[in-house]
Amino acid sequence: MATPSRFERIFNRLLAQRRTDRRPGAAPGRRAADYQPIRGWRPALLIALAIGLLDWGTKAAIAASMPIGHFREVIDGRVAFWHVRNPAMILGLWANFPLGGRKVIAIVAAVLGVLVLLQIVGRAHRLPHNQRRWAWVFVGLVLGGMLGNLGERALHWGVTDFLSLRWGDYWLPPGNVADIALFLSVPLAIPVIVFELMGRARRGRGPVRPMHPGGAEPNAA
Repeated sequence: MATPSRFERIFNRLLAQRRTDRRPGAAPGRRAADYQPIRGWRPALLIALAIGLLDWGTKAAIAASMPIGHFREVIDGRVAFWHVRNPAMILGLWANFPLGGRKVIAIVAAVLGVLVLLQIVGRAHRLPHNQRRWAWVFVGLVLGGMLGNLGERALHWGVTDFLSLRWGDYWLPPGNVADIALFLSVPLAIPVIVFELMGRARRGRGPVRPMHPGGAEPNAA
């Protein structure tokens, strides 16, 4: 088996992947999932790309068909297109900060967010297969929302918002597809956290699997 490079080892640690080679003083074995390649980033990335492309496409269509500030109801009294250019961060945060400061905040937040998502992908890999899907969808929604809004900010600082809903006598501030993806990811965080806590409880009770020569999962006796 080829020895992984330093970059591969760093990337694997970011994914919370445990090393499976035997070291002096190390535990005698690992869980079965530690012998399997981490593929959770694939469905998460597909979801994120789909959200990002849909977000950019709808923003481009609105920008081409409606002037900024224009308001048009598409479902009478319920849903409207309201073209707004938002120079602030999410929920209007740091709107009064200088442009350079907002760029630094956006870059730092994006880097930290990606690192957290990598950890979620790696840790969810250890969960049962039917529970991993929740984590893949959660990561895909968050990454897609980041891709949509941060991708637009990379081109011209500011985000195109256009989708507004009616709440009583008022129209809510408009959002976009990326905002919807981020909003939908919030309730999904609950089962992801619960599954991780359940997995930790199981790992604390269960015995450590013995190491099998060649890195394969040992067969049950």
